[in-house]
Amino acid sequence: MNGAIIPAKQNSLEEQRRQLPIAQGRDALIQEIRDNDVIVLVGETGSGKTTQVPQYLLESGVAGEGVIAVTQPRRVAATSLAARVAAEKNVQLGGLVGYSVRFDESSTEATRIKYVTDGMLVRELLSDPLLSRYSAVIVDEAHERTLRTDILMANLKTIQRSRNQPVDRKGKGRATALNPLKIIIMSATLDAEKFSKFYDNAKFSTSQPDYVDAALRTFYQIHIDQSPGDVLIFLPGQEDIESLEKSITMYANRLPQECMGVTVCPLYAALPPTQQAKIFSATSKGIRKCILATNIAETSITIPGVKYVIDTGKCKEKRYIARSVGTGFDTLLTRDITKSSAMQRAGRAGREGPGLCFRLYTEESFKAMPISAEPEIRRCTLTSSLLQLKCMGQNLEQLDFMDKPEQDTIISALATLHLLSAVDDKKALTHLGRRMALFPLEPTLARSLLAATEFGCTREMLDILSILSASSKVFYDSSEEREAALETRRKFRHSSGDHMTVLNVVRSYDEIAASESKAGQRDWCQKQYLNFRCLTEAMDIRKQLREACEKNGIDWQLSCGDNEQPVLKSLVRGLVQNAAFLQPDGSYKQIMGPSIVKIHPGSSLCDKKVPAIVYDELVRVILRRV
Repeated sequence: MNGAIIPAKQNSLEEQRRQLPIAQGRDALIQEIRDNDVIVLVGETGSGKTTQVPQYLLESGVAGEGVIAVTQPRRVAATSLAARVAAEKNVQLGGLVGYSVRFDESSTEATRIKYVTDGMLVRELLSDPLLSRYSAVIVDEAHERTLRTDILMANLKTIQRSRNQPVDRKGKGRATALNPLKIIIMSATLDAEKFSKFYDNAKFSTSQPDYVDAALRTFYQIHIDQSPGDVLIFLPGQEDIESLEKSITMYANRLPQECMGVTVCPLYAALPPTQQAKIFSATSKGIRKCILATNIAETSITIPGVKYVIDTGKCKEKRYIARSVGTGFDTLLTRDITKSSAMQRAGRAGREGPGLCFRLYTEESFKAMPISAEPEIRRCTLTSSLLQLKCMGQNLEQLDFMDKPEQDTIISALATLHLLSAVDDKKALTHLGRRMALFPLEPTLARSLLAATEFGCTREMLDILSILSASSKVFYDSSEEREAALETRRKFRHSSGDHMTVLNVVRSYDEIAASESKAGQRDWCQKQYLNFRCLTEAMDIRKQLREACEKNGIDWQLSCGDNEQPVLKSLVRGLVQNAAFLQPDGSYKQIMGPSIVKIHPGSSLCDKKVPAIVYDELVRVILRRV
């Protein structure tokens, strides 16, 4: 895990609310609820619907002056959710936000959002058959179809007809002066159409809860129903590709013998060229090729034989988040694609003849997509580019860009370079900064490499930096064999942390590589639960770095042996921003940054408390609650 850490409590509750998936559709959702008396809402687990929809109703005024009831099948869920929403509204539990469960109630006359078990709301019908206190009832986890949930939904249908009955010209109708009742049925997985028909064809909104599963189903619909022709499926990243590859292969092995066979070919940037080339090979008669690709297949290449395209509408986007001056981190987010990407993907179908594109998103979603992607200059760290421009005698702040980068990002990059002594107080390039730019590394890692020449550990540092610069992780975990993997890799573990653990891995791999063929090396990596692709890529990177050292008069063979202190000191020189001190409560506080952080569970230091840590990767965790 390379010393990866997870920031805890770094975002305010309001920031967490904005980061929830449901927040992107807030306005559209409010409008749908405003326009319809009944809404069936299907959203994936973790989207935020249970905590956010009641708040949206309250904040928008859609619920009027009445109480918003949110039913839950279990009392623990009702009480914990109420506490969460109260915290998000910054109010005391039992006031604006309350709950009511069997033998326990925390609410007042001022309560506007009330989490209740479905049984308690059914009991309220005994004393108030029209639920007159409530202006909206949200039936959550409706897919569980408990007895009380079905009783409640049947009564809600009758109550709504009575309360929402319009008044005719003679003053008849709507026997009560009660406000109309809004009903929202919510779940992560339910038969939305069935619920909609029950409520007289109520409007239902749904998102695809699992685009990988949807792609799997769509592929086999094509495979069974459509004529021969290869299929190209667009997915966000490597993990999704590997997951879908396993699923398609598993089901393909179960197909009847008379069915067309399936061969799966993954395609992503980190895949070795020899494996990428398989997508261009012709398939045998009676075989359908299925290419699983990232957006690398949108424009870069044309794959012959593709007749069908499945577009999940998702991609990965790297974004740099600047925190305070000179601090920040990169995060890789799964996001919706743009209209231009959608058109490019559709254009991959039938390049050699008629083709079809199956989009796993609605027309409304397509219309809501931005026309094109935000330029990288506005969403990535500029530290490396700024150093290169300095070497060219140019000033990033004075260049006339089509899209000017954020000022905070520029300031953060300058602060980082100044901290690394790559620029001086007047923003001028230093001799050290020019030397750092000679290496194809991030400035922080280049600084560690140059420090290693001072401490006599260049060989060890190149081994570590080559792994850190690879496009994939050296350790991988099989969920079925996680315990075995941890036990097998224990032999590499170093008491000083992940960087020295990585060094132990490289040293062991070098010994195997000296005596084994590629097949033997691959087999050894598999037994050790190590990523063979990462190690082979790292060895290529190390070779290039060694050549760069020789070219620039640096002795890359300097070694400190088993003494880890020179290596750690060199790392700190480059990763000085990425350091944190142990706090009295057992957490770690960044030296240069606002975040409280903790050590990743996969780290070799996860079960230790040390005075200080230094890390090369900061992993942002977005907490999602339902």
